[in-house]
Amino acid sequence: VYVGALSLHYEALSVEASKQTTAEEIVSCIVERLGLTGNNYELAEVAGECKERRLSAHEKPVSVMLLWPMHSEKDFHR
Repeated sequence: VYVGALSLHYEALSVEASKQTTAEEIVSCIVERLGLTGNNYELAEVAGECKERRLSAHEKPVSVMLLWPMHSEKDFHR
């Protein structure tokens, strides 16, 4: 998860998630790990350089990610 300006120490954080993990659960994990306050955070799916889509709290990001095309050289979703 890219955390951008939310952290001076991390550009991104890894989160262990299953196909059933919700966006809300992932955001909660990131907020806790970074010691953030408030609840005005969201998760977005970013495609390329300029296309972004906010995920609803109950969407399942791993299931969404599995719909992405496979990166041919390294066998991972991108």
